[in-house]
Amino acid sequence: MQIKLHNLNEGVFATAGPQVTFQLGDAGQANVVVHVALSDGTHFHFPEGSPAGTPQSTVLPKGDYVCVVLVAAFDHGSFGRSYDSTVSIGGTKAATAKGSLPAGTNSETDTQAFILRVS
Repeated sequence: MQIKLHNLNEGVFATAGPQVTFQLGDAGQANVVVHVALSDGTHFHFPEGSPAGTPQSTVLPKGDYVCVVLVAAFDHGSFGRSYDSTVSIGGTKAATAKGSLPAGTNSETDTQAFILRVS
């Protein structure tokens, strides 16, 4: 598994604040967890009990935040092995992970970090 980062300029993802929306999801068949952690202590995760595609939001003052994205896919036998995960910030795609668990493995995970700049 490899998380691909999108819409970065020299390692920085820019968005408008102070109200910033995060939309996390997965359209694959594996059991998938998507987690976003910001350096101010804010965390978002999928699934979190809301209907798929429901944005979550937080108020972030202007500034730079380290944003860490973690995606983990698991094969629990009754589900499929594919994952198709997306993280969008402020309505713009920030990170994706797409693929299938390789034969002989029960799980895969990746973590990527970038700077989130709120203006």
